[in-house]
Amino acid sequence: MLKLDLKVKQDTYNPLLKRKEVSLEVEHEGQGTPSRVDLRKAVASKFSTKPENVYVIDVETKTGTQNALCQVEVYEDAETAQQTVPKYIRIRNLPPDERRQVREQEAKKEEGKPKAAKPAEGKPEAKATKQVEGKEAKPKETKPPEPPKKSKEPEAK
Repeated sequence: MLKLDLKVKQDTYNPLLKRKEVSLEVEHEGQGTPSRVDLRKAVASKFSTKPENVYVIDVETKTGTQNALCQVEVYEDAETAQQTVPKYIRIRNLPPDERRQVREQEAKKEEGKPKAAKPAEGKPEAKATKQVEGKEAKPKETKPPEPPKKSKEPEAK
């Protein structure tokens, strides 16, 4: 695990969702931007909880700097986190090999589903027209408005 220096910028508790919403500045001197897995472990040890209760929402490193700004959510228990955190964020926070397996399983599920029928591209669709006493009504033609006419009288200045 990398040596990460975590500085808490903002720490807010959300009682409705039973989580801490934390903004962190992570110094990663001499290394690239830390992975989400490493960040989860470091944040879990800082807040004395399990890594399963920590989800990294965003990691942003400005070009040329050794500091990353992170948005992290620390839940009270893993069950609440599973219900609250969107699926794509849960997948993002998995280790690379587990993430690959989950995505392969989802791809297999997608292959098994029948695709919705699309209308044929070469055939124009019939336009709906109103029927009046057994005959089709023609659409009304609209003319562009005429420009105002100029008067022949000279303008008074």
